[in-house]
Amino acid sequence: MNPDAAAQNPPARPQVNQINRRRLLLSAAGGIGALAVAGGARWWADRSAEHGPRLWSTTAANGRLILTDGPQRDLYVSGSDGNLRALDPRTGAVRWSRAVDSPDAVSAYLGGRPSAVGDGAVYTAISTGLQALDATTGEVRWQVPVPEWAELPAEQTPVAVGGGLVFAVHGGALHAHDPATGETRWSKASGAGDFLAADGDTVYTGGAGARAFDARTGEQRWVQETVPGVNTTPVVHRGAVLLTYAGGTATTTWVGSLEAATGRVRWQRMQRGATNHPLSAADGTVCFLSGTQLVGMDTETGEPRWTATVTLGLGRGESSMTTANGVAYVGTNDDRLFAFDLTTGSPRWQDAPDDLRSGTGYTYVSLAAAGSTVYRSSRTGLQALGTLT
Repeated sequence: MNPDAAAQNPPARPQVNQINRRRLLLSAAGGIGALAVAGGARWWADRSAEHGPRLWSTTAANGRLILTDGPQRDLYVSGSDGNLRALDPRTGAVRWSRAVDSPDAVSAYLGGRPSAVGDGAVYTAISTGLQALDATTGEVRWQVPVPEWAELPAEQTPVAVGGGLVFAVHGGALHAHDPATGETRWSKASGAGDFLAADGDTVYTGGAGARAFDARTGEQRWVQETVPGVNTTPVVHRGAVLLTYAGGTATTTWVGSLEAATGRVRWQRMQRGATNHPLSAADGTVCFLSGTQLVGMDTETGEPRWTATVTLGLGRGESSMTTANGVAYVGTNDDRLFAFDLTTGSPRWQDAPDDLRSGTGYTYVSLAAAGSTVYRSSRTGLQALGTLT
């Protein structure tokens, strides 16, 4: 579903009465440990299976989430208020906040400016160009103008390649920028608004077909034109590029797998439903979400492993999905979060607010997960659930 169309013509929904859930017991300062949580965060003591393993919540930040992987994880939030913030992923405390852009209709509607992290910097797509902020302090390192940034799809993000380059599509070309200075290293013709993914020394684009480029030189390694209309960010997993592209009808979507080294089509599967949400893959399972249906498929063969039903949110806005550490998570626009076993699709736990209400404003839901922790962001704030590692 097109988010802009959804905002202008929201589907009619029956009047939903307020659903009262039992009050969750808020912990005292020493309930889970004597941690002083700043920035509006609070600790929740209730960790029952019914409500999920709650860790902390804050109203000090919300928007697009960027979670780094590795021994030292960092959490960044690009908000619709035009601020980019760094948070302590263990407590929710705000480490720094910087105004990177005045909010506009697109960023406010979709929850914040596209951003990515790599090489000790946060790269963000502000309205006039590409900007790099120091990941530790939030200080501006450099900024380069982008004259035709309007081509950037709403769901797109610059892609940072660790130890390499920063990539962005604008002006009908794929540009590689020096992470230290922002200087353009190389540019190659590409489709306007192509979606990007990077892995090692290769950067992949998806739009009117799929392409792979050498990240260091820009040399095109392969092109696959049998997957037209790629409509979400590709996912690179276990030597494969997983992507979605337009189906034969408005109510179907192709999910496909390309060999990362050659671009050869490994498999294609038609799925019921249309979606603008990217795939998510972990532990040999790739998940596809559309409406109330969550499908887990084998990444090697495309064979469906399981199908789970997800409750639609009571408000306006699409659900969000991510996977990590043997779990598939789905967040809805009314602040519910569902956790499913990635191997079987069986429910593990779910979380819901104390008062479950229908909403009138469009809600952008962003999820990020690593290890056994998942972060959920929406208009009401940011929450962490799971187990801190």
